[in-house]
Amino acid sequence: MLGTKEFYEIMEVFEYNAKRFVRMGSQGLTKEDKELWKKQQYYCDGNTNDAFKMFLNGVSLGKSLNK
Repeated sequence: MLGTKEFYEIMEVFEYNAKRFVRMGSQGLTKEDKELWKKQQYYCDGNTNDAFKMFLNGVSLGKSLNK
C-alpha cells in the first residue's frame, strides 16, 4: 500500500484530523524522506508519527471487518 494513491488519501485524511486530535511538537506534520517510510518513519515529529501508525492500524482493521 505504501506509495499508492490509497496511501496518500489515507495520509490526507489523517493530516486533516490530526490538527485537532494529536499533540504535535515543533515538527508538526513535516514528512520524513520517502526512503524512511519503509521503516515506518513517516513524520519528523514522534507523536505525529506514532499517531499515524495507529491510524494506519485502524484503517487496516476497518478493511478487514468490511470483507
